[in-house]
Amino acid sequence: MQPSVWFLMGTLVLTSVATAMLCGAIMTDHWEHVTWDRSKLDDIAARQKNASHVRWVLEWILDGQVGRIVYTNEEGLRKVPSRKKPVKTAVTSVTPRSEETDDEAAVFLIPMHGGIWTLCVSLTEEQIRLLLRAGFTRTRCHNYLDTDITRGEEARTVWQHHLSISCAMVCLIILGSSALIGVFGLLKHQISAVLVTGVMYLLAATFAIFTLTIIHFKRQQVKDKPEKTAADCFLTGSVLSALTDGMSPSSSAVLAQVQVDADIFMARVFTTSWSLDLGWGGVTLCVLSSLLWIILSKIMRYSPLSTLPS
Repeated sequence: MQPSVWFLMGTLVLTSVATAMLCGAIMTDHWEHVTWDRSKLDDIAARQKNASHVRWVLEWILDGQVGRIVYTNEEGLRKVPSRKKPVKTAVTSVTPRSEETDDEAAVFLIPMHGGIWTLCVSLTEEQIRLLLRAGFTRTRCHNYLDTDITRGEEARTVWQHHLSISCAMVCLIILGSSALIGVFGLLKHQISAVLVTGVMYLLAATFAIFTLTIIHFKRQQVKDKPEKTAADCFLTGSVLSALTDGMSPSSSAVLAQVQVDADIFMARVFTTSWSLDLGWGGVTLCVLSSLLWIILSKIMRYSPLSTLPS
């Protein structure tokens, strides 16, 4: 085969890999992981227990993977003091929820993983089933476009979620259009179409960079913001946004108004994950693919690919 044909084959292979990596990164939900600093939470619970009025009690279940904050009444006792003995399993020990404990106000501190579109629980199906017996209810993934999470403490990052989603959708549209235009340009020997394909892949990489940058830095304001007073963090009625990232309230009516200490929010740990690395790799390959398509258009101008059908 002619050298130009080898160059064409390499361009197509690199373009396919770049498109697959970028689409895979956008569609997966492991861009970030939300975990909890157990030592910091234990210190917060110890300071709160030594105070004059004990408002909540911290429990660890599922072998320490999930924290459970149980709120107390004015007398310092739990909403419903009577509880059944925990059921021992091969995985862990949890306390089953019953009719006697349905009025217990509790908040679960759970590990989560999220992407551009959603935030999901980072637990196995068996662990979730065990957690349901302790009163956990919110097993579905949270969509960042849901209006229920556009209020409250995390509302400051709503515009970042919407902007990243918009950039990701534009990137996917450009990638799909580029593939169609590239195939048309090669089959019909349209040099201008091949050149446009290179420019469009560069444009797709640009929007992907916007998305990656927003996701990478969206948690900085959470890490760097000063600690607030406890009165700044409330959960009232159906407004669950303040407890979206890593927190989940029980479904009891007792949780109509619960005061959440600001220190608890500061115990969250945000780390990036493999989808973000996959996205940066896809962006790099997209830029290289763009350059190859532009060079390919120059090759076709002076040395037509005779092996391709006319």
